[in-house]
Amino acid sequence: MADTQEDELNIILEGIGEAFYALDKDWRITRFNTGAAEHFQRPASEMLGRVLWEIFPTAADTELGRLFVTTMKSRATVRGETMSVVVGPRWLAYRLFPLGDGMGIVFRDVTDRRSAEEHRELLINELNHRVKNTLTMVQAIATQTFKGTDAIARADFEQRLMTLSNVHSLLTDESWDSAELHAVLRASLRPHLGGPRERLSFEGPNFRLRPKSAVALSMALHELGTNALKYGALSAEHGTVALSWTVDDERFRLRWHERGGPPVSPPSRTGFGSRMIERGLSAELQGKVAIDYRPDGVICTIDAPLDAIREGAGA
Repeated sequence: MADTQEDELNIILEGIGEAFYALDKDWRITRFNTGAAEHFQRPASEMLGRVLWEIFPTAADTELGRLFVTTMKSRATVRGETMSVVVGPRWLAYRLFPLGDGMGIVFRDVTDRRSAEEHRELLINELNHRVKNTLTMVQAIATQTFKGTDAIARADFEQRLMTLSNVHSLLTDESWDSAELHAVLRASLRPHLGGPRERLSFEGPNFRLRPKSAVALSMALHELGTNALKYGALSAEHGTVALSWTVDDERFRLRWHERGGPPVSPPSRTGFGSRMIERGLSAELQGKVAIDYRPDGVICTIDAPLDAIREGAGA
């Protein structure tokens, strides 16, 4: 019976798909699967029964070696990634856990993944640097182009460019994978947040947006905030804006509601900002966007399929 259980345990240890070895309280190796043998380039017959620090005398002074000692004493389960120099410089993802009076070690080599991540980060940083330079150049060209023209138009353009730069920086910090909705809102509406009395509030669940959706939503919210500051609720001393959204039935529904501003009437013509919000945003989010110019305050609603804007939705 004992032999059968031992055989079954060996089958399990060989089938876990990761390197594994076990130590007793005296640091002797009691288990050593094929994955561990391949990593250390030593057969189990050469390792079993021997003291770990005698095989690798310099390992005790490494970060991982010190972690081994701490974990053996604390009897805690610890996970993480670290650089191992025992078999060349290799990145290892590990899990240390109590096992009998000693401990078990499960690990896998993640060097290739870490190298790919570092390479990707370098590329993204280089791209970010180049885009920032391009935006700076665009701003310089615009300054010359707008020279002697309407200062308001120039300021509008520069603010739009700054919003684009802010959301770009936000996405760069996230490696262009996605961005949190709350972070996008704060970046887009930063000039209108804070102060002695909060005039703009938002409420709704946080989730991660696809990069394309983050950029589109950021630009649209900037336009809404700018219009509210110039003509709407934020132009009045006691005006407020409530931004709320829900996620249900696989739909994302957002509502921008202004209150306490001057009386509102529909514009005589559709400006760039309104076109960006109603046409551009609806196309980018594959949904519907509507602006209602009610006398007591503008209301903008967005209704879009969740899988078109949320990172990982529908995957």
